[in-house]
Amino acid sequence: MYDVVIIGKGPAGAQAGIYLGRAGFKTLIVYKDGGSLSKTDFIENYYGYAEAISAEKLLNEGVLQAKRFNVDFVEDEIVMLQTDEENKVLVKGLKKDYTASYAIIAAGMTRKSLNVPGLKDFEGKGISYCVTCDGFFFRNRKVAIIGYTKFAEHELNDLLMFTKQAFLITNGKELEFDASVYKEVTVIDKPIASIYGEDTIKGISFKDGSNEDFDGIFVAYGTADASSFCVKSGIATEKSRIIVDENLMTNIDRIYAAGDCIGSYMQVAAAVADGAIAARSVTERLKADRKTARKKD
Repeated sequence: MYDVVIIGKGPAGAQAGIYLGRAGFKTLIVYKDGGSLSKTDFIENYYGYAEAISAEKLLNEGVLQAKRFNVDFVEDEIVMLQTDEENKVLVKGLKKDYTASYAIIAAGMTRKSLNVPGLKDFEGKGISYCVTCDGFFFRNRKVAIIGYTKFAEHELNDLLMFTKQAFLITNGKELEFDASVYKEVTVIDKPIASIYGEDTIKGISFKDGSNEDFDGIFVAYGTADASSFCVKSGIATEKSRIIVDENLMTNIDRIYAAGDCIGSYMQVAAAVADGAIAARSVTERLKADRKTARKKD
């Protein structure tokens, strides 16, 4: 049980961890990669560096600084957050679940990785990004999941609770898990040409000229980004950005967000500022919680 679980180890997540760890709170940072900063070469406009600094070095220095304040790190891919009546936040990962009093989402900016003609046209008209949310509407129907990663496997397991007519469409990608254990699932590994339909989706056309009709399609392509697990968790978003208040809290109590995922100016300086503000907000509430607990004792 942690005081705080932070999702993301980029500038916003690491800065929040530094503040919380230094304040003496038990903090965990869960990450799947280094985010957009790890894909950048050099940073020239961040305060305190007279010369350009390697983005990788800046990222690693932030992680080391957080570790100096006893912040724990674990590599995992988060797929959902839940709160309960006992004021706990359950952070569900592909590897395991993590429990805390508060959570801060610092998972970076959503970047959709599937560009297929027809996809946008049928979002909400048979195409969904959340099996947990919409799987019930396709009970015992013929349904496809587009994906190839462990995230797609997670969604596939959820889908099989609603229907056995499940198809896995890899779009020509090599599967990152063993699909042979799912005997009832049909795997189609051909590249997608387009998604077709009328008022609602009707199916998928493949680049080899073949078609396959479906009643529904779930997109789980690539990894679980902030947008996808927020939809599952009931966290409000607008144009793929998480909506927060002046304290950087989402619409769900005890869940905060910071950095690019809330639509901040996409710079290290802005992400660091957000991480500090979110950490301050959570720190104040943790102190209030402890004060209340002492009065009860």
